[in-house]
Amino acid sequence: MSFLTPALKLLATEIASLLILRNETLSIAETACGGLMGAAILTVPGTSKCFIGSMAAYSLQSRIAFLGWTKEVLNGYKGPDEQIVIGLASHLRKTLSSTWCLSESGICGPSRPDVYRAEIEGPGYCAFAVVGEGEKVVSKEVRIPQPKSREENMVAMAEEGLKLLLDTLKVQE
Repeated sequence: MSFLTPALKLLATEIASLLILRNETLSIAETACGGLMGAAILTVPGTSKCFIGSMAAYSLQSRIAFLGWTKEVLNGYKGPDEQIVIGLASHLRKTLSSTWCLSESGICGPSRPDVYRAEIEGPGYCAFAVVGEGEKVVSKEVRIPQPKSREENMVAMAEEGLKLLLDTLKVQE
């Protein structure tokens, strides 16, 4: 029995195959997905050739300790957005010396994100970034159609993140 959806499994296989073929490496910084994207990549045989590691930085404490959050970031924090995830990806990519880093931050629910950003109505929001060598940066925000459970939102967000990574890798071919 697999914990992965067919879509996650397919995306992870395609990503790992491309990275191995190109002799490139990947790191992943996750918050709302809780490690699902990294776990999906790790299910692919031979991934040790391309996967450097991942960080499920769910708490503020872990983001400060491992992902370079500073007082300036904390003072200006207005909830997850593209700038936050670009910073997470840039820091982890540099720290682990990976070719690419995928990051995400979002709200799976049931709590509401409007404490920070009133324009986001309800959970199911996630920001993603892919940062590569030479300051290549791709980012996007995604809204998951409601209503979905926390678990369904986590899976849908992980799928969106891996899709963005795969699309970015394909453009770089």
